[in-house]
This record gives sequence, C-alpha cells and structure tokens, in this order.
Amino acid sequence: MIDRDSGLYDSMLQSMALLSGLFSQSTVPYINSRFVEKLFVLTTGAQDLGRADKSFDALLPGGIGVGIKTFTAETGSHKTEKVAEFTALAREGRFNTTNRKVLVRRVAEARNQRVLSNASEYGISIDRSVYHCLIRIEGGAIVHEEPYQLVNLENLTPTNVKGQEVDDWSFASGKIYFSDGLSQYSFNVSKNVLMKRFNFDRSSNLIELELHSDPLDLLDQLVGRQPKSGMGRPNLTLELDREDEDKKGVPGRDYVVLPLFSTRTGEVEAKSGINQWNAGGRPRKFGEAYIPVPKAIHVHFPRFFPPRDTHFKLNLANGFTSQRAKICQSDGKALMTESNIELGRWLITVVDPSVDPSDFGKPPTRRHRPYSYKDLVAIGSDSIIVRRNGRGDYSVEFGPIGAFQEFESAM
Repeated sequence: MIDRDSGLYDSMLQSMALLSGLFSQSTVPYINSRFVEKLFVLTTGAQDLGRADKSFDALLPGGIGVGIKTFTAETGSHKTEKVAEFTALAREGRFNTTNRKVLVRRVAEARNQRVLSNASEYGISIDRSVYHCLIRIEGGAIVHEEPYQLVNLENLTPTNVKGQEVDDWSFASGKIYFSDGLSQYSFNVSKNVLMKRFNFDRSSNLIELELHSDPLDLLDQLVGRQPKSGMGRPNLTLELDREDEDKKGVPGRDYVVLPLFSTRTGEVEAKSGINQWNAGGRPRKFGEAYIPVPKAIHVHFPRFFPPRDTHFKLNLANGFTSQRAKICQSDGKALMTESNIELGRWLITVVDPSVDPSDFGKPPTRRHRPYSYKDLVAIGSDSIIVRRNGRGDYSVEFGPIGAFQEFESAM
C-alpha cells in the first residue's frame, strides 16, 4: 500500500460523503473521481497528472506512476473498468481486421505503446507503478491497490465473460474477452475501449462513510445562514460537472500549444521538427530535433517567448533535466535546446518508446525511419504544451490529439 496520510485521506472522504445527497439519492456515497485524484495528491505529495489526460494520474518520487480509479461495486469482489480508448487509432484503420486474435494483439500493442510513451515523457518506471482504486460501496469505500502492468503480449488467450479460458476468440455483446495471464480484459469493438477487471477484497481497507440526511443544512451551517421560517427543504439533487475544472491559465500569457506536425500539410515533415536528424546538408546525428513554432504564435503572442537566440531555462516533463533553450531559425520557427539531441532524446523516446537509447548522438542508420503523423496518433499526442512559469523559466509536456487546432481556433 502506498504511504499516505491515511487520517487526512479518511476524514476528507467522510466530509465529501456527507454532501453526497446533493448529487445522488443512492445509499452508495457519491465521490467524484477528480476529487479522489486531488485527495491522493494531497495526502501523498505526488505530482498531479490528472489534467494531462495520460495513462497515469499521479507521479510519486522515484518514478512511481499511479493510475487512480474510482468506481462503485454494489456486490461481488471484482469490477471491470475502462483503462484506454483508441478512437483516433480506429479512425486511422489500425483495427480493421476480421481476425479477432489479430485485433486483440493490436489493441494490446497499442495499450503498451501508449503506457510506455507516457512513462518516457515523465520518467516513470513501469515496474514500480501501481493502480490506486477507491471502490464505493453502500456505507463506505474500499481502498485497493495493485501493480500497474503492461499487457503480456506473449500470453494472450481468449476467455469468456467470466474470465475462463475458451478454445476460440469468442465475441459476446460486442466485446472480445481475453487474458494475458496477469489480468482479465475485454475490448468493446464498437467503442474502441479497452476494459480491465480489478479484483479486490471487500473485507480489507474499508473506510466507513456516513451520508448526511440534509446536506443543504450542512451548507447553511458552513456559511452561517439560517433558512427562512416556514420554508421546506426542496428535494435538490445537483448535476455535477465531471469535467476537470483546473485552469490552464491565459492562452498566450501562461501557455501556448505547438504542433509536432506541419500546419500546411497536416503531416510530420520528414526532414525537420522531430525528424531534423534526417535532414540533409551537414552530417547529422540521430536525435537532433526541435519543436516547430508556427508564425501565428509570434504574431498573436509576441511576448510569450524571449527574443530570438535569447537563452532561457526549459524544464522537460520527465523531471530529470532542465535545458538551455532558445527560439531560433528564420522567423523564429524552431524551439530548440542548446544541445538539440537532449530535446530530441525526450521527444523521440515518447513518440517511439522502443527506440534504443544508445542510438542517440550517433549517425542515423538504415533502421531509423522518419516519424510520421501515424506515430503521433499511436501515442495519442500530436502537440507540445509550453508553459511559462512564474520563475521566468518554461516547461513542456505533450498535449492530446487536436490540442493545437483547439488552441489555434481561440487565437
């Protein structure tokens, strides 16, 4: 079990449960999943990754990635929950096959690639990572933790809905059920969603939670307000906004989004950007790369970056290194580190988690191919979010598919 301030964790859960009647009439306490993520961060000192839409929701010192799940379990000792969605990959045709065994293999490979990509981005060790689950039951909640593992590609076997091995790759209710010898999975073919079964012990790590019969009265007490005489309490159930309400800041002042593809063609250029190592001219070394900066960024937000060729501190999301960086090339079209291989090392290991780390800084070989937009789709990211910090330095992280187009539309 991950070390946390259990007293604070339990008491804040109880406080939230008391207000459960505002959002649900169920006897199972309503605890919002984003609240659980924030509570975990608060009581462990972890870095919050919840708003980043990654495979991990928190990062603990030592490279421990944490996936945080919140779900209900009225009965039984297991529950199947979504762990990945592959809408963009499906749209690209990655799953276009009638062979269910092949399909499951492609889904498992896509899951592993995305997890490894996010792990490379933040310097996470898969072997040390865990799932932290808060399972809501009637009258309380169970804390369950288990290893966060890649899908074992060498041990994929078909199962039925109960997780029992079967002879062929069955297809029931639009889902394919399978196991990798470590966990039970199902893939929803129409929704392109991968589900994982979480097995837990209902008698262990139980936190008893009380629901208040009149949560509005609690709110009145909180602000010191007295209800008007003779007025009855309405039966009020609020619809909770489930979207993450964290503020990114002001676009152009606090952050900008940069594409890893050409805004002219929508493709990744074969000899520039993350493929600068493939450019002609002088001899190149594998890993030379930069982040493209569209002209519109400088036009709309001319003061976001320092002047061209002025160095500034750039913090990479893996937390390992801070680099001297600058805006350079004609029209300031490139964000580059002083050693562009260092930026490229981070960018490329996220885009291609299978790359050999010893290749960086050496001449490219025939086995090195230029990366394409399909590679970005595979990891679920096609942009870089650059944040300007209060200390005068900058930080970078990968953004989801479509993040640049959304940013551009708001310019």
